Amino acid sequence: MDYRKACLDRLPQGLVEAARSHFDGQDPAHDWQHNLRVMAMCERIGREEGADLMILGLGALLHDVGRAEERRTGECHAQISARSAEVLLREEGLSDSIITRVQAVILAHRFRKDRPPVTIEEKVLFDADKLDSIGAIGVARAFAYSGVLGQVIQSDQEEQHTPLKEYEWKLQRIKDRLFTQTARDIALERHRFMTMFFEQWKEEVQGNR
Repeated sequence: MDYRKACLDRLPQGLVEAARSHFDGQDPAHDWQHNLRVMAMCERIGREEGADLMILGLGALLHDVGRAEERRTGECHAQISARSAEVLLREEGLSDSIITRVQAVILAHRFRKDRPPVTIEEKVLFDADKLDSIGAIGVARAFAYSGVLGQVIQSDQEEQHTPLKEYEWKLQRIKDRLFTQTARDIALERHRFMTMFFEQWKEEVQGNR
């Protein structure tokens, strides 16, 4: 099934194009393609978990529209995206109740102890966004973002951040932070591949493989 198409076809096309314009010039780890992957995964998980697919799709579409402003200001992009979502959704004539629910979904995709995901739509978007950080695509994103930041891909200096450090400090823990059973099932294969990649990486840089 083409989950991405199913999600996009449900949404107002003018809103899709308006959202897409916010991704011009974004880095390859957080670009429009990342957004589309998250939307597709939301569609897949949301169907299995019984989520409201319209609310979920709108939240997925708009969850990262604040990334560019975050780079300029340092403010959390989830907060920026939620504010931008209100403007964009009002322009589409959507009701206050829908806007409030979509904003809540967007705000919860950046997990904080004072605001963890609660509704199924919030949990699904959180999980879909995190799944894009692991597996083959997660490895690619880790190296791509390292390049954007001007970091080296390998270092003997403990304080130097590298894709391997990102894996050891963050990515290998993601599968245990997911909320839905569907996402946890998907994460197993992605986690295995990612672990295998970095284990071989460590062997190769030592000349052992």
